[in-house]
Amino acid sequence: MNDMTTSPGMKPGVYLKLDNEAYHAGPGISKSGLWTVETKSPAHYKFGERKESKAFDFGEACHLGILQPNDFEKVVVRGPDDRRGNKWKDVAEVCKVDKKLLLTSGDYDGVLAIRDAVHADPWINSIITSGDGVNEASGFWIDPATGELCRCRPDRYRRDLKLILDVKSTVSAHPDAFAKSVVNYGYHAQEAFYTDGWNACGQEVEAFAFLAWEKTSPYAFAVYELPPSIVEEGRAMMRKAIDTYATCRKANHWPAYGDGVQELSFKRWSYRLTQAPDLLDEEIAA
Repeated sequence: MNDMTTSPGMKPGVYLKLDNEAYHAGPGISKSGLWTVETKSPAHYKFGERKESKAFDFGEACHLGILQPNDFEKVVVRGPDDRRGNKWKDVAEVCKVDKKLLLTSGDYDGVLAIRDAVHADPWINSIITSGDGVNEASGFWIDPATGELCRCRPDRYRRDLKLILDVKSTVSAHPDAFAKSVVNYGYHAQEAFYTDGWNACGQEVEAFAFLAWEKTSPYAFAVYELPPSIVEEGRAMMRKAIDTYATCRKANHWPAYGDGVQELSFKRWSYRLTQAPDLLDEEIAA
């Protein structure tokens, strides 16, 4: 593994000290970028704007609390009750200089509650705080089929267990609800992309687990693994997206939803008052 902290060109390999901002600003295509290509369009990936809000600060603080429970208070500051006026501005300026994360008092207390609830589980605590592991290392590799540079940043990797643990906030950690989140947000694609990429970086992966946790009391959480069949679906989606991305890059053409006039297709459940056409009839008519 490499201790390099800056990334001009970024050679393939694993980098331990590349901060989150440098990682996202660096070269290569990530799972989130490929997911945008696949589920929206290449144009959305190339020209879309990355939105930021106070929710990102809360999410980052939760990751710190869960992945670095003993260092949380060193990095995150409990600020005023709200973000209004000079009382917030003054503290924010100091935190910017000190490179610390500032939260409102309510958000800060909420993150502590989430951290303590999660780490009350002995298994999760041991996976995160013990063993031969590393948090948020950055991996870069070349996709052999297209020659494109790819990147990923696992939340935690246990070398001794050959396990990647990914931490996900969710409205509901109930298995049925989280299964929907897997498909809606592409977590199955993430597992495939991260596993293949981490292996390509010379880091063996034999297991992948998601720690799903809720942001509100009682801060319920659960750990899930995905069946191989849905991971293969995610892998196929990533393969298709990488190929599309490579084609767009080569041509420097980033289309949105297609050219010319297109005919829409409808699912059978769309027809409530009339009979849905048979697919064969539609093919003959065309």
